[in-house]
Amino acid sequence: VEQAVQATLVADKEVRRPPSDPRTYRVLQLENGLQVLLASDPTASTAAAALTVQCGTFQDPLERLGLAHFHEHMLFLGTEKYPKEDEYSRYLSEHGGDSNAFTMSEYTTYYFKVGSPFLEGALDRFAEFFISPTFDPSGIEREMKAVDSESTNYSTEDGWRLLQVLKATAAEEHPFFRFDVGNLDTLGAEDLPGTREQLVDWNKNHYQAGAMKLAVVGQQPLEELEKMALSRFSRVRVGKGQEPSYPTLPWPKDQVGRIVKSVPLKEARSISAYWPLPPVQKHLFAKPELYIAHMLGHEGKGSLHDVLNQFSWVDQLSAGTAQSFTDEQLFAVNITLTPEGDLHREEVLALLFESVEQIRAAGPQEEIFKELAALQEISFAHKEDSPMPDDFAASAAMAMHRYPAKEVLRGPFALDEWRADVVAEYLARLTPENCLIFITSDGFNEESCRSDAEENGWKREEWYKASYKEEPLDENHLSEWKGLLDKALQGEESSLQLPQPNRFIPEDFSLRAPSGTGLETSKLPMEVLAPAPVTNEPMLRLWHKMDKAFKTPREYVLAHVHTGTYNAGPEAVAMMRLFCGVVSDDLNTFAYDANVAGLGYSLEFADNLSLSVGGFNDKLPDLMKVVVERVADVLEDFEAAGKSIQDVTSEEELCEALGERGQELVEKLEVQRQILLQDYKNFTREEPWSVGNYYLSQLMLRKSWHLDEYIQVLENMPDLLAMSGAVRQALSAVQVDMLVHGNATQDAAKDFAEIFCTNLKRLGAKPLPELRKKEVTKLPKESTTVFEFDLAKLNPAQENCCTQVVYQVGKTNEDFKRDACLSLSCHIAHVSAFQKLRTELQLGYIVQAFPAVTEDVCGFSVLVQGNREHPKDVDQLIEDWLADFGQELEAMSDENFRKNVQAMVNERTQRYSRLVQETTRHWAEILPRRYKFSRVVEATEALENIQKEEVLEFFKEYLAKGAASRRKLSVRVLGTSAGDVKSEVEEPDVLLTSLEDLRRFHGVTESFPPAAFSEMPTSDE
Repeated sequence: VEQAVQATLVADKEVRRPPSDPRTYRVLQLENGLQVLLASDPTASTAAAALTVQCGTFQDPLERLGLAHFHEHMLFLGTEKYPKEDEYSRYLSEHGGDSNAFTMSEYTTYYFKVGSPFLEGALDRFAEFFISPTFDPSGIEREMKAVDSESTNYSTEDGWRLLQVLKATAAEEHPFFRFDVGNLDTLGAEDLPGTREQLVDWNKNHYQAGAMKLAVVGQQPLEELEKMALSRFSRVRVGKGQEPSYPTLPWPKDQVGRIVKSVPLKEARSISAYWPLPPVQKHLFAKPELYIAHMLGHEGKGSLHDVLNQFSWVDQLSAGTAQSFTDEQLFAVNITLTPEGDLHREEVLALLFESVEQIRAAGPQEEIFKELAALQEISFAHKEDSPMPDDFAASAAMAMHRYPAKEVLRGPFALDEWRADVVAEYLARLTPENCLIFITSDGFNEESCRSDAEENGWKREEWYKASYKEEPLDENHLSEWKGLLDKALQGEESSLQLPQPNRFIPEDFSLRAPSGTGLETSKLPMEVLAPAPVTNEPMLRLWHKMDKAFKTPREYVLAHVHTGTYNAGPEAVAMMRLFCGVVSDDLNTFAYDANVAGLGYSLEFADNLSLSVGGFNDKLPDLMKVVVERVADVLEDFEAAGKSIQDVTSEEELCEALGERGQELVEKLEVQRQILLQDYKNFTREEPWSVGNYYLSQLMLRKSWHLDEYIQVLENMPDLLAMSGAVRQALSAVQVDMLVHGNATQDAAKDFAEIFCTNLKRLGAKPLPELRKKEVTKLPKESTTVFEFDLAKLNPAQENCCTQVVYQVGKTNEDFKRDACLSLSCHIAHVSAFQKLRTELQLGYIVQAFPAVTEDVCGFSVLVQGNREHPKDVDQLIEDWLADFGQELEAMSDENFRKNVQAMVNERTQRYSRLVQETTRHWAEILPRRYKFSRVVEATEALENIQKEEVLEFFKEYLAKGAASRRKLSVRVLGTSAGDVKSEVEEPDVLLTSLEDLRRFHGVTESFPPAAFSEMPTSDE
């Protein structure tokens, strides 16, 4: 083993890490050239590893486009040492783990996590991916179909379609231009032996140790982790791989200075301005692109976003690196437009270029850089661990390709060099001549479909068929845009200005709690102590827990306001959602700095009002106070505006009566109406599984309003007094649940609650007499309820179908043993269903088995999305698999059964790595007013004690065909691949095909008793 180590590149003390990082580190270079990062954490219950190899889709051979992606898939299907296709995935599943991989342009990453005691076995299987993959001929055609199905999925997603258009604008000689997902045609379905030969050759040429970086995280000491890694990965093929080299840059001079118009499938409008810049790797510790992104993407007062928002032209704006390669990066400013903004695209572009010019003319600002560097340093110094160790391993393996070994952890945060010359050079490149402008709008749809569209320059992208048109960006465009902007400004100067100093940068990182003892310091789910009840009043239930485990200067304040709004109807719900949107928009310039400084808030209305604030606690009270006061201010401003225009008779009188603030709020309300309406109308453009899940919820959760009912409300601009009246009515009677958790004293928690309730009372709030109780449908026994939705009729571009089958079991938390049987059945079924329905039968790219939960009612669910079979036939194939799965459970050895039990126990008892994970755990008990904080402990103990015979009895009682307590629902969403074939059923089965059918079904079926609300315990209970 010692001979396999060429050198220890970095010892533990040299690795720069956050002060709170509990791990020790070592970086090795093996003799074969492979670099290894070892991370030891004695308290970790889950281990992980990731390997990133420097080759990706850019290395695809021209005759096999998509080979890198296909190769990634094939590595999972067997090696010489472990030839069984599901050996790796089953081993991980049986030991509390899972795995994944992704292929990028120049890198491919594979990663897994597993219960800590089983790291060595997992590494043994993982290493063989890179030593002895078999590329078994029997799996090539099947996995090729899986890649083809993945590509079909992407063909109806706007993100992927528009990426293909972007690729079509690159230089043809550069590999970014090429199609890289792969499908049956490009991968050589007609020449499978040839494809296998290409896979073997490509693997030999690219998968060499010198091109690989490995990260291993485990609880073992560094010496032991080193032995594990060396004994396995020292056998990886020697070589440096192939250094990326391309005949041209992706966007040479003749490829920029253009406007590209494209048509999305969804109702959407956006402008993206792209500029090619030198690669990120050129200035890793100066990060000039981060400085520019901060300047252009800022949303504070006088920013580009703020000025566009004053005109009601922008919904969202972001800036940063969109594509990053070893030869070039593509920097982007992305602007999501409102419908009004879509009508003023030229003015938006003129303002964008004016903003760029202002930043360039002002020159590099060292003070702004110092502020940005301080924020980066704070983020790193107080960095919380990744929620999962495989996330950490994957990011570390990738960072090793970019940063020196000792900077692997800090490098992505580091802003050590102020290079004013480089910033100036980059800013000098951000000119219209060097720009590629993408304008995406469903407004182009008619123009692109006309009979003369091709003559007018419209064409179809080769692979995913998005319509687009290119034209040169010339001086005429720029002067025309400038003229339109001058007209919009009415002779005034734009109010663009550089970012101001950030008032939210935290300064006090001191911890409020004294050092904890015993369980106070535990991060283990089975040991964490519950929060304490602080206030129990008719209007408020307040809980608090001061953190003594994570020792981080962060806190989270979660508040849920129960109202009677949902029962009042869809109009009242829509008004509350609009109101929350307006308040958030009104807060944006203020709250943006807080967000940049590691604080955040959320204000939204689903069926009740929820508000959360969280992050560094130093300035958090300031943010909370402004947010809750703004809720009251905006409502009162709306009421004043509504009253002021009651008697107006002309447009001129209207503007005068509203005043500046009234006009501002009316414009914000209209923007939010359009955004919400667009979001709801895009529902039928979502993935079939998402559409099916929505209707599953509509069927299971009674008295739910449907999107069409919200759309009907939102088609017209609401009356100001009617809207403000609905909001005031909603807030007139409330009950508040609140949790304050983290670096905050109980007095601070009471202060938060006081701020919150004072502003509700300011609006006349009184205690809500009774909370809404939700009813969940009890499916009929011994029959199948089928809901079929014809998505193809509403979205002819959607080829895929989806089938989701749910076998309803009953209420959770009543019988922990039954809950354990369900969870364990789903856990074992996931690998089995994937192997049969996806790998072998190739029914679709998406195949899952999981627990389905609606409120407090659970079931066993299987989901398949694809275009190979009609959902009614997929349903039967799921039934066939389920019968086989029952036999699989029967035949499972006691040893394997215990492995699966232990795997689930390991998953549930994995140490929390972030404060917010514990916060979420407590909130899950407080929100439904269940207050069973020991639930995780009791449920885990029931799982630990479960016997195989009990799982078999559960299967026979609830899942097996003909089972006495079987209640089955089959949700079938039809894409175009279903043709004109519809489902048919025979009694006692029921077929539903519309919302009206669903609601009639509710009238003839039972529901489960609503969950009971518990009394809040006293502080001494």
